[in-house]
Amino acid sequence: LGFSGMNAFTSQERTVFVVTFPKNRLEAWATVEADRFPNAVFRLFQSEIEAVYEEKNLYLDDPEQMLYRSVEKELWGDHPLGHEIEGSIEHLKNPSLAKMYAFHDRFYVPNDMAIVLAGDFDRKETLELLEKHFGTWKVAPPPAPDPRVPAALTQLRKAELRFEAEEKAILAWRVPAFADPDADALTVMDMVFSNTRAGVADLSLVQAQKVKSAGSEIEFHNEGGAWDIWVSPKEGQTLEQARDLLLEAVEKVKKGEFSEEDLRANVLNYEIEQKRKLETNGARVAEMAEAFAHYEEWPRAAGRLERLRAVTKADVVRVAGKYLGAAHVEVLRRKGKPEILSIAKPQFTKVTMDPDRASDFFKEITAMPADPIEPRWLENGRDYQETPAGWGRLYSVRNPVNDLFELDLRFERGRRQERELCAAIELANVSGAGPLSADEFKKALYRLGTALSAGCSERDSSIHMTGLDANLEKSVELMRRHFREPRIEPGALDRLIQVQLGAHKDNKLNPETVLEALAEYARYGKDSETLNELSDAEVKALKEDKLAALMRDVLSHARRVSYVGSRSAGEMTRLLDDGFSAYSPIPARQPKRLLRPSADRVLFLDRDMVQSKFGLFAVDGEYDPSRAVGAQFYGSYMGGMDGVVFQQVREARSLAYYAYGGYRQAELRGEDSRASGYVECQADKTAEATALLKQLMSAMPVETKRFDEVKAGIEGLYRSDRVNFRAVPGKVMAWEDLGFAADPRPARFKTALLYTMPELTAFAQRFSKGPWTLFMMGSRPRVDMGALKRLGVLEDRAADQLFPY
Repeated sequence: LGFSGMNAFTSQERTVFVVTFPKNRLEAWATVEADRFPNAVFRLFQSEIEAVYEEKNLYLDDPEQMLYRSVEKELWGDHPLGHEIEGSIEHLKNPSLAKMYAFHDRFYVPNDMAIVLAGDFDRKETLELLEKHFGTWKVAPPPAPDPRVPAALTQLRKAELRFEAEEKAILAWRVPAFADPDADALTVMDMVFSNTRAGVADLSLVQAQKVKSAGSEIEFHNEGGAWDIWVSPKEGQTLEQARDLLLEAVEKVKKGEFSEEDLRANVLNYEIEQKRKLETNGARVAEMAEAFAHYEEWPRAAGRLERLRAVTKADVVRVAGKYLGAAHVEVLRRKGKPEILSIAKPQFTKVTMDPDRASDFFKEITAMPADPIEPRWLENGRDYQETPAGWGRLYSVRNPVNDLFELDLRFERGRRQERELCAAIELANVSGAGPLSADEFKKALYRLGTALSAGCSERDSSIHMTGLDANLEKSVELMRRHFREPRIEPGALDRLIQVQLGAHKDNKLNPETVLEALAEYARYGKDSETLNELSDAEVKALKEDKLAALMRDVLSHARRVSYVGSRSAGEMTRLLDDGFSAYSPIPARQPKRLLRPSADRVLFLDRDMVQSKFGLFAVDGEYDPSRAVGAQFYGSYMGGMDGVVFQQVREARSLAYYAYGGYRQAELRGEDSRASGYVECQADKTAEATALLKQLMSAMPVETKRFDEVKAGIEGLYRSDRVNFRAVPGKVMAWEDLGFAADPRPARFKTALLYTMPELTAFAQRFSKGPWTLFMMGSRPRVDMGALKRLGVLEDRAADQLFPY
């Protein structure tokens, strides 16, 4: 019916079900949801319990999850806030369907629930429709309040854990609950300490490169709150030394070493963040759901900004002194081997999935009439304006919602074109501008409400800015001076080199970084983006004068620029002229080709972990626009939570929590598209899950009923999907990269309406013989290596082979 994003999540104090749907399907949504909750039948109880256990395994391999769970355990003890949301291993291995029904019957009652809607609908008609469907629910008493006061934290509590990841320390203090009068001052205190740009820790620790990284976050629950601060040490620094620097930053806040102007800047940036966030229905819904979960009346929730504006420096100093005492939690994550649990694969009976079977209720829902929504395509001159300029090309869109701008400068120039460019941009990120020191520059931007970041990769680089349109000229001038007159602090490059060398070591330990490097190697071999990073020797050889020259040269290169705001295209082309007599032209982008092996191959990286993480792909050759609709159908048919792979791997056999199969279209004309899949599963399920994923991707099951549903869904999305105004420039540029001068969707829509099951079968047939490339990270003693060898030529890889350092 054109629905998307159907999912749910659970935190300590709420469970939230979410979905996005076309406005002409409001009646269908209400009919289904009004039935789903009071009449729930848990047909997949056994397989989903095992899937949640796989989620548990995922957390056991995640260094961040394990660190924060250790903090929560120390901070809250036996209080429910200290419990793991998905339960313990013992809970999950001894499930009770009867207890789950009892839980459902106790909490899933109208008195304990809220329906939260945001979108294009008539309020009166919608309320009547909700009453019609949900008003039939039987009123039941809400669950009795069960307040549990956490035991007092009276002294410093310490804990340590070991993991193959970067070292990190977290310090945590208990603070009051959400509704406490001090919550607003504590929220501002958190911003003062770290706002990622100009907070006390941001400037005195990160900007000054005294540590690798640092930050903070505050979280309020109904029965208590917590303020966490964290730090990762740089190369040659101990965890204890980094922790002590973090505590020094806390003392600066307690002593009031910040200004009232800093507070105003914090609240201004919070206001900007809220404006930006509330541009989307999803964020509006989340804001209302948050208020409901905290038992907060909406007028109070809507008045939060005004309350934060009223917070003074004295208020911040007071709450910092009141709550940030010696009684807190300190958890250190050191480098080392974690204790890996040995978990046995359970006996499990496959659930038969029959896509051709449909209930009368299903038929009723899908037969509901709905006035078709006319699709809306993007048009140059109406939805956006494309304007040539001496410095490149501008793609501009008017902001119809608020007074915020977004500006992106995209250069087709990266590490491949200029070996040390990315290092220059890293140094720029910790440098000042003209007469302004690095700290003064960051504060000047922050007080304008402007965020500025620069990035660089193998083939391109960018400058990204957001803020208030009223401050656009001042922001652009600061950005221009930042690059044309960089002020590099004494010793900044030496400190950057030290941080980078430490990051290189950490990269070879962090599981997600290693897995991405393995995937890159599987796709491109020696031409992988990771292998093209600077080596340790190259980092040590960096020279300040060369990097400064590269910074000054950035804006002399032509670029594509996207702008969203209130200014006209003419204003922007003039404002963005940096005054060079000539700009280096935008170079043609060079396609990068995937490796196509002569036979199936398996790349294996041994790592001691609970789960195996593996992906596979088959190259489909250069991008061909005539295959775009087939790729869309194949991706919808195979992927998503209603796709073949998810249903067969997770729901039918409970082999994984996360399972995906689909198609990755090239992003540049001349580059390759690919069929691809990915699964994370318990080590002793690896052989079965890998073989099944490869089988499904090689021989797509032909299911007419599933195809009909996919086709209807794709039509619904074409009709109802609207490109968010902020995403328009990026969409247009992406289409141009593929060779399209205008929105390609009208032609695709016509093709999709006539697309058939035989066409999809023929599309999938190209992958029947592969060759497939599989890449896997897992524990060799726990994985059936003999079974892997039967899937292709086995090649062992070590982390040292995937990185150039």
